[in-house]
Amino acid sequence: MFCRKCGTDVGNSRFCPNCGAEVAPSGNGGPCYIEEHRTVNKIAYGLIALLIGGLGIHRFYAGKWVSGIMYILFCWTGIPSLLAFAEAIVAFCREDDGYGNIPVYDDRYFV
Repeated sequence: MFCRKCGTDVGNSRFCPNCGAEVAPSGNGGPCYIEEHRTVNKIAYGLIALLIGGLGIHRFYAGKWVSGIMYILFCWTGIPSLLAFAEAIVAFCREDDGYGNIPVYDDRYFV
């Protein structure tokens, strides 16, 4: 099997010896790279979004710098507060990974 991330032959290993990425067999016997996402604590993210979400602090906590800056720029309108309230509800309703963490996706706006 080969690592999809770097192309190194991993043999029957679960992890790539070159880049350390986790490799799992797919249905056709080939490697299937498991993407790693940044995670944030569900409770911390939700509470930050509820309490001071209008300033976008929860977006900075999640590593979303651009949207965090946009929240700060438009905080006087009240719209970021409404969005932060919705994001807190979504975060609290999202299923965690068993350790209290939820994934943060780079290609999505909501966490």
